[in-house]
Amino acid sequence: MKIGVYDEWWPTGGGGEKFAAGIAQALTDGNEVRLLAHEPVDTDALGERLQLDLSGVGVDVVPIGQGAVEDASADYDVFINASYMSRAVPRSDHSIYVVHFPSPPQAAPSGPKDRLRQVLRPLVAKPGVSITYRQGFHPEERIGKHVVRWTTGDAEVEVALPPGAEEELVVHVGRFVGTALGRVPIRIEVDGRHVLNASVAARAGRVERATVALRVPVAARPDGEPVTVRILSDVHVPADVFGTDDRRTLGVPVAGVQVGDDLAAVARRRYPSLDAAPIEFGWARCYDRVVSNSAYTRAWVHRWWELDTAVLHPPVTLQSRADKEPIILNVGRFFSPEHGHGKKQLDLVRAMRALVWRGKVDGWTLHLVGGCAPEGEEYLAKVRAEAEGLPVQIHANAPGALVRELYGKASIYWHATGLGEDPDRHPDRFEHFGITTAEAMSAGAVPVVIMAAGQEELVDHGRTGMLWEPVVQLVCFTEDLIADPDRLVRLSAAAEVEAGRYGLGPFGERVRGLVDDIVTGTPDT
Repeated sequence: MKIGVYDEWWPTGGGGEKFAAGIAQALTDGNEVRLLAHEPVDTDALGERLQLDLSGVGVDVVPIGQGAVEDASADYDVFINASYMSRAVPRSDHSIYVVHFPSPPQAAPSGPKDRLRQVLRPLVAKPGVSITYRQGFHPEERIGKHVVRWTTGDAEVEVALPPGAEEELVVHVGRFVGTALGRVPIRIEVDGRHVLNASVAARAGRVERATVALRVPVAARPDGEPVTVRILSDVHVPADVFGTDDRRTLGVPVAGVQVGDDLAAVARRRYPSLDAAPIEFGWARCYDRVVSNSAYTRAWVHRWWELDTAVLHPPVTLQSRADKEPIILNVGRFFSPEHGHGKKQLDLVRAMRALVWRGKVDGWTLHLVGGCAPEGEEYLAKVRAEAEGLPVQIHANAPGALVRELYGKASIYWHATGLGEDPDRHPDRFEHFGITTAEAMSAGAVPVVIMAAGQEELVDHGRTGMLWEPVVQLVCFTEDLIADPDRLVRLSAAAEVEAGRYGLGPFGERVRGLVDDIVTGTPDT
């Protein structure tokens, strides 16, 4: 069979990409497996980074855009969509969709702001006018107070206009492109005709004011078809310019596109929800099988999408055990918790301070290991300041060899993602599964982790590790384990066995079974 595995984010080489690439590796025997990507992928380099063997996997490059992905999916016997937030509808004979975490539906109006939007929405509507982001745009992301779509350097917007209409189209481009890029040239074409040359440069000061409005004339076409507006610009790769983990090819950040410049148009751009249609999830039901990466994710898919899914836990690269040392380990990127499911390193340092104050951790050291992009430097500085004078070692952007060495030597593993968060308001701020916890367990580190989300699936309290809720339990459980070496050894052995269930071997068996089931028509159980 010819199998395509799609992930828009292959260049980032993160946890989601390891999941997707693990699926590809598992299916190479007897199949032609291709990574569906938006730019060339060096499978050898990607495999080395993810600790996977992708030597038998090819690459197919398609344009960015939902339509292009849907068209490409028809070329495969089995299309596996493992791209976060993708809503592409498959056109292959068989298909699987992987949910890393679901997007929420549009909530029913409840508070004063929601009711105000319902009143204003019909007032700002522009009859006969619609704007569609066709291709060449990355998914939405938030920068400051702006929701933007980065282009790939060549993006298209379709503008539907009523017959005979002549309007001004306003493209709002963010000026938060980074000073290292200098001035980025932009060219705008309307139905293949060059209409504007412009440029954008980084602006110091408040991000909220950092946009520039590019104005171009548009007129309804005689044939009634939408007008095609093309936005072209120079491109960059953030990893090469700024030293981040982001290896996407980026053009310019488009903060909004509007027709006209009256108050209604401004309101629609400033408050997109005034123009937004309710989010529908019918596309997910077009797949033969939808799988979630954990029972925690499955519960939220059921709650938000009203869809039952199977669970396919991510593949875990099992680590090698070494002679154990008095090391407490935590692995995770350094960034402020309000930017996502933060790893709460600041809280872990404070827990270590409490242990030191109680005088029960002589000779023990807490090691915090993780990547840190420029936007995480401020949070990292706070962690370093809090750790001053404590037996805490911080390894920012550590090489993989050091991470593996610490996995092998660590006796205890701490994890606190989700601490202090509201699971109903921000379920995405919790660990959906917990690959680093499983990796640490595979090397015999005893997990002492928060009793929340995916961590509860990994750890059997009192048998393979310890689950805590208030931080005082983290302190007390750690203290008890340090004081009882025999128990630490027993839990270490049990944790190592448990982690083996999530290794590449068992994962591959589950993936192959899943594909066999959809091809043969076996019902989901």
